[in-house]
Amino acid sequence: MNLNLDYDRISYLLNPEQFKDIKITVIGLGSGGAPAVDHLTMNGFRNWDLYDHDILEPVNLVKHPRMRKDLGRLKVDIQKEWILDRNPDAKVNTYPENVLQSENFINSIKTSDLILSCPDLKIIREFISDKCVEHQKPFVTASVFRTGIGGEIYSYIPNETGCYRCLNLHLMNNNAFIPDDAFGLTDEEEEKIYGLGEKDFQASGLSVDIQTISLIQVRMAMSVLLRNFDTSIPKMNFNWIVYGIRPKKGIFNQHFDIRKFNLKPQKACNCSNK
Repeated sequence: MNLNLDYDRISYLLNPEQFKDIKITVIGLGSGGAPAVDHLTMNGFRNWDLYDHDILEPVNLVKHPRMRKDLGRLKVDIQKEWILDRNPDAKVNTYPENVLQSENFINSIKTSDLILSCPDLKIIREFISDKCVEHQKPFVTASVFRTGIGGEIYSYIPNETGCYRCLNLHLMNNNAFIPDDAFGLTDEEEEKIYGLGEKDFQASGLSVDIQTISLIQVRMAMSVLLRNFDTSIPKMNFNWIVYGIRPKKGIFNQHFDIRKFNLKPQKACNCSNK
């Protein structure tokens, strides 16, 4: 039995063999990060550094795509097993660590072609952005607005687009819509990230809402990764998507309300001097 992943049915769109040496570092393998890695794996990306210090708990099963048999296991180990089952040729390094304290994380950034940022907390997204700017590495980050009304997907390409702090500067300077804090977790909710151990916690979105944002993140990540390859898939000409999954008075006018922008480096941001 041939265990190699058969790409015949997608080879007319892209050549996965071109991606065998591309390395992706992922931070966060929750209900958004795990499906993102799944889909990138199925499209031929096979070299991974995975960061997440959490284990899969029973409360995660309404959102996370893994199985009941995986409860109590580290999410990085579950994801590695999934990747190697789908593609035995993959190379997967796992780090059950918080990147804010990790001694391995900077080396992962230095040796990666893309950083996939999937943590819940804004402070970690900012940290990841700062380190990517420092080492001139592209990233794609995504966040789901509370209750899953929509989400935000943003990419940084050194010397081409603004970083995550540019996004926040732009929002502040222009009094723009949907600042991250307005729909992020409250202080109380941050202590109970996505309801772990709190059966009455109501801030999380449904699995379908979370994975909608996750799949857009995958599509943006592929656009960044494919920009130097020959492929029939057009590249995106924007780096910031605000996506409304369902209507919300004063915020999103209709289901699937999408806004797209190309945000350049902001003059007041450190990344503009890199």
